[in-house]
This record gives sequence, structure tokens and C-alpha cells, in this order.
Amino acid sequence: MRMYTRCMLCALSIFVCVAVILFSNRLQSGHQEMRIQNLPIATDTITALDHRTFIIAPYYEPRLGRSVRVIAIIHVSVTELYCIFHCSTNQDVFIRAEIAFHRDRYGFPYGEAELLCPEPSGCDYTYMSFSSMISTNTSQNFLFEVRNRPPQPISNNFTVCMSTLYGNYNNVLQVVQHIEMYKILGASRVTIYNTSCSRDVDKVLRHYIDEGTLEVVPWPIDRHFKTSRNWKYTPGLTTEIGYFGQLTTLNDCLYRNMYKSKFVVFNDIDEIILPVIDRDWSSLMESLQKQFSDTSVFRFETHVFPTFDNSSKFDLWSHVPGINILLHTFRKPLNPNMHNPRKLIVNPRNVFQTSVHYVPKYTGKATYVPNTTAINFHSKGSRGKGITSEDFIRDDIVLKYNASLVPNVDRVIQKLFPLQ
Repeated sequence: MRMYTRCMLCALSIFVCVAVILFSNRLQSGHQEMRIQNLPIATDTITALDHRTFIIAPYYEPRLGRSVRVIAIIHVSVTELYCIFHCSTNQDVFIRAEIAFHRDRYGFPYGEAELLCPEPSGCDYTYMSFSSMISTNTSQNFLFEVRNRPPQPISNNFTVCMSTLYGNYNNVLQVVQHIEMYKILGASRVTIYNTSCSRDVDKVLRHYIDEGTLEVVPWPIDRHFKTSRNWKYTPGLTTEIGYFGQLTTLNDCLYRNMYKSKFVVFNDIDEIILPVIDRDWSSLMESLQKQFSDTSVFRFETHVFPTFDNSSKFDLWSHVPGINILLHTFRKPLNPNMHNPRKLIVNPRNVFQTSVHYVPKYTGKATYVPNTTAINFHSKGSRGKGITSEDFIRDDIVLKYNASLVPNVDRVIQKLFPLQ
């Protein structure tokens, strides 16, 4: 009987110990779960971690052995950052990030950078956050949903990435004409990063958003930095980042559309990649891929078409502010002594990082497309100094689209800005 009582007391003691441990773990897990749930989800395009680190978005990166690539803007002095994976088991896993600054920071103290963090084994997660140190104090943190996880089937053939509208941008006609041209050429999606535009341009953007053609990404970079309109830093400047963070927008757009679009086109708002022989981008890229099957990056020579033709043949929308590209039918000769920039059409799944005129990190090959096949049409208002009218070359490449472009543009203008 005494032995039985001892066994019962021992069993009871073990039961109580196990119960206390389970309750303690459950209580601890509950606190941790509540702590994670109480963290706000980041909703802004640019989220400050501190005054030196700004997170744009994390993207699933399956090409490098199941990892997460985080697009960010970081001060050059930052050397240590951590990705915090919030596992479904209520466990936080800190992984020290590999920090890779974009090579084209051009001397500014802040620049586009990427954090690369391998997934922790056995961690099922949806959200992650970031820290400059290993600390359980996450009161200042935000949760970021990891995008592209899992990668979705491709739904678009061509997506155009454009950056950045700024300075209360008011070139209404140019925005309408370019988006309509992109549609004619085969784009099913256009992504624009918007820092500042006029009310009229905003009306145009809303029209194309409602149509389903356009994605506008708010880009309030001037709230966080002293921004520069220059691409290169010079001593004495008080600005902190070049050209409104253009490199960051391009790389974010690359990853935003990596598993949505077969091809991504990188152009500015005043540029259009135009086929010389083919009618549209689909036939152009089909031809190029047959010739260059192992190419991931296609680079197109830029040609400047300034305002030259003063005829009224296509001047149908004089009540709307902006450049009319149909009047840009004279091409500026290339200067053989100057570098000629190029713009890009890429297979995004083979690109790891992009710049404005070239791709620094990719697999496959990069190919210069001859100007007899296609060019990058750059419409500008100024002819430039030291060039006479006789020096310009007549080139009607844009006019081969006027039969479709004119009625399409007119329909939008008459809807949004009807003549009184």
C-alpha cells in the first residue's frame, strides 16, 4: 500500500511538472503570437526601419536555393541587417542578411540595395520583418508579406516599367500617347512610379487604372530623402539620393512583374522602343529570339527626335498640355564621340538586378539590337545646341502607327478633356 501511494505521488508529480511546462510554453507561445499579430503590416511603398535603412518589399527568390530578396534603400555606412522570419510555429528566426549595394550609386550616400536571406529550414512563414540587431524588442517593427510566394503563372506578354513622375508632372498628351502606343505594340500592363503629378495627369492615370492597363505605385521618396534630379553626386550637394531613387523603382518593378510577365520593358515616360521592320513587340521578339536563342537581355539604341515639324496635320489636341509625338519626325544624328544610351527588353526570370541602360546581373547573354531592326524613340522638346536643321535626318517611324494611334488617343482625350 505504501509502495502504491509512493507511485501515485510520483506519477502525480510528473503530471504536474509536465502540465506546468506545457502551460508555460503555451503561455509563452501565446504572448509571442499576440506580439506578432500586434505588429502593423507595412502599407507604404517606402517604410523606414531607421534613419539609415528603408524597406521597399521582400520577394521570394527561388533561383538561389529558396531565399528572400529584399529591395531597399540603404545608407552606405550600413553593414549589418537581419531578416526576421515569423514562422507559423510562433517562432522568430533571425537570419543575418547579405547586403548588396547597386554598383550605380554614383556617389550619393543612399542608394538601391538588396538584402538576401536564405529561408530557415522547417519554417513555414508568410510575413517577415527586419532589424539592425538581434533583439526581441520589435515594438518599432512592421510586418512585410513576402511577394511572389509561390510564383504564379505568367499572365502578361509585355509589361512596361516606367520611373518616376515628379515635379508636378503635367505632360498630359505624352502620357496618353505613350500608353496607347504601348498597347498597340503589345503591352498588357504598364507600371508607373508616381512621386508628383498634376491633377490632369492624375485624371489620365486613374482612367488607365480603371481600364486595367495601368498600375500606379505611389513613390513618396521626397518625404524621406533630399532628392536630386541629377544622376551623379558632386561635392557640395546636400541631396542624398540620385534621380528620385530611379534604380530602386526599376528593380522593384522587375521583381513585382517577374512571374507575371513574359517580358519586361524598361523605358522612361518620353521613350518608346519601336520596331523598324516588325509591326509590334511580339513579332519583334519572336524574330530576335530565333536569332539569339540564349539571350536574356536585349538592348536598343536610343535616338532623339526633337520637336521639328510645325505642321498642323496631327495637331488635334492643342487644348491639352504636352508633347505630340506625331510631330517628331526628324532624328538627331548620333555623335560618334559620345556614349549612346540604350534601353531594355528583358526576360525577368533570368535577371537578378537591373540598371537604367544595362543589366549588371543576369544569366544568359545580352545582345545589342541593330538599329535596322528596332530603335528606342526618344521624343524631346529641344533640338540641342550646335546642330542646324540640315543635320537632322527625316524619319517617319512613328507615323506608321498613326492610323491606330490617332483615334485611340482622341477617344481618351475627348472623354477626359472634352472641348467646351
